[in-house]
Amino acid sequence: MADKDKVVGKALYLELRNSGSTYQMIITPDGVSSSGRAVPAMVYRRQISEAKPRKAWRTQSFPALPLNAFGTYDPQDMDTAKSVSGTRINDALGSTFNRLQAYGYTMYKTPIFVEVSAEDIETIRLCKTPYKVLGRITRVRKTLGFGEALFSS
Repeated sequence: MADKDKVVGKALYLELRNSGSTYQMIITPDGVSSSGRAVPAMVYRRQISEAKPRKAWRTQSFPALPLNAFGTYDPQDMDTAKSVSGTRINDALGSTFNRLQAYGYTMYKTPIFVEVSAEDIETIRLCKTPYKVLGRITRVRKTLGFGEALFSS
């Protein structure tokens, strides 16, 4: 397996629905690019409906990663990662989840986890939509019986 295909983490896909709209969210893991640069977790999200079924994905970066004394991210420092993870998630997504709940969105089916490769991390670092991750999500959605439709009419 080539280095670019090496699995470096898992992305979380959430699909939330209310009457006629679907809110899709992909949360990618923290990572390190092939050049050794820290790549913070990223949230890709969009709200689609019958009227607007092909909206573009918007991105939001998680708050900065904790850096060691040398100014680099140490993915092996689990104690630091655990101590700041809750704060980072809440800062990035707390208001989004509160807003979705207020508008009556509920989880559709089950959350999905898919693998993220080193090549995907490089795409994420460049703030591009990780289409290979989206392809994996589409295949898993089909396997889990989510159906073709992305929103309820």
